[in-house]
Amino acid sequence: MNSELPDGEITGSETPANGHTFGTNGHTNGHTNGHTNGTNGHRVRVLAADPHPITLSGLQRILRSDPELELVGVCGTGKEALEALELCASLRPLVLITDVVLPDMSGVDLWRAIKRSAPDAEVLVLTAFDDNASILGAVGAGVSGYVLKDITPENLLRAIHAVRRGQTLVHPRIARRMADRLTRIASDGNGGLVVGETLTEREAEILTEVAKGLSNREIAQKLYISESTVKSRLKTIFSKLKVRARTQAAAYAIRRGYVR
Repeated sequence: MNSELPDGEITGSETPANGHTFGTNGHTNGHTNGHTNGTNGHRVRVLAADPHPITLSGLQRILRSDPELELVGVCGTGKEALEALELCASLRPLVLITDVVLPDMSGVDLWRAIKRSAPDAEVLVLTAFDDNASILGAVGAGVSGYVLKDITPENLLRAIHAVRRGQTLVHPRIARRMADRLTRIASDGNGGLVVGETLTEREAEILTEVAKGLSNREIAQKLYISESTVKSRLKTIFSKLKVRARTQAAAYAIRRGYVR
């Protein structure tokens, strides 16, 4: 997890969205930057789901400021998000920005449904909720990023591109809290051991660094191994822990006290 995002404020002053705006074939109406919808396969398609029209309005302004992004729709409920996802099923790549709480379903239920129906889609949580239950629920559901609504527009754009590149990203305040929790587990738990696991010493070291938020490159540099070795060992770790995503492995490590 990468936490190098300074705190800031997200703002928006455009006319609020109606909560479920879509154009032909699931695209939102009216793109800027001179691009035609769907003509550039390298653009990152983004779908936004948030119960607050003013947030959706701000997101539209921010997303349209980046020529490498294409806003394909905005919606205000989980049901609308899932329906929009079906409309956008053929679009790749796709990032869904969503809040923790929607009027008709919890974020966890939405994220799990998304992972089942569109496993290639990346989920970036943008919320004001920073409680442990929401954070761990998101991590357990396999979201790719979790940032708070005080993030700056510039860093929100960086976060979108980061999760699309396969990186896991959390807000710095949340990363600090997770690190504090790791410290408490290390001092109050069972010496950092996870009973019943079959990880090798090297795999345990790598999992520990994943839980601390380090990227593959940072882990490789810290442990003096190649980045390809880190990737290979992570596949083995995921298999042994029966998890599918980096965030799930980190959550598992935190819950079980797997620290060095």
